[in-house]
Amino acid sequence: MTEPSAESISAAIVAWTGYGQSAWPQRDESRVVAKFGNNAVVLMPHVMALDEDFSSSTARHTVSDLNAMAQQAASEFRERHPEVSSEASAALAWCYSFDFK
Repeated sequence: MTEPSAESISAAIVAWTGYGQSAWPQRDESRVVAKFGNNAVVLMPHVMALDEDFSSSTARHTVSDLNAMAQQAASEFRERHPEVSSEASAALAWCYSFDFK
């Protein structure tokens, strides 16, 4: 099985988080399955690993303003993962800000 493209992984992140579809993060693998079918099984480990990496940011300990915290975490993430789309980074920042508010 071939590795999924950065574009597919990015789209899976957006779908998984519910970014642009719900008022708050609602991580749901079924949206990835609905969008990508059987390929979801290959995409989800990448989605989960990137989410874990994003969440490892210490911005929540160093920045008190919620928006600045999410922006700092996103900036750190984009440095490590330039292949991830800006929309997917924004989706993960959205989740991060809800998780650590």
